[in-house]
Amino acid sequence: MVSDTFANAIFVGKHGNMQKQDPKLRRTHKITVQFNDYEAEAFDRYCKRYKIVNRAKVVREAIISRVFDDIDRNYPTLFDREELEKFVHRI
Repeated sequence: MVSDTFANAIFVGKHGNMQKQDPKLRRTHKITVQFNDYEAEAFDRYCKRYKIVNRAKVVREAIISRVFDDIDRNYPTLFDREELEKFVHRI
């Protein structure tokens, strides 16, 4: 449960204007990722090449986009995949 002090949290936006932050959007859950030497070097090169400063944002967006793609691909349907393929007309 979010305390009342965070319920009305205010932060400064990109252009210096004050904005209220939705408490549901606060990032409070920490996940740690470990890379081997080759992965870390590749990630460092990628960030340097594309001048990425916020590395956590890149990792977060990559993970979440993969999760959402998988959810969309495996969305429950009324029929099994084999049954749906029977309905598809091949041209």
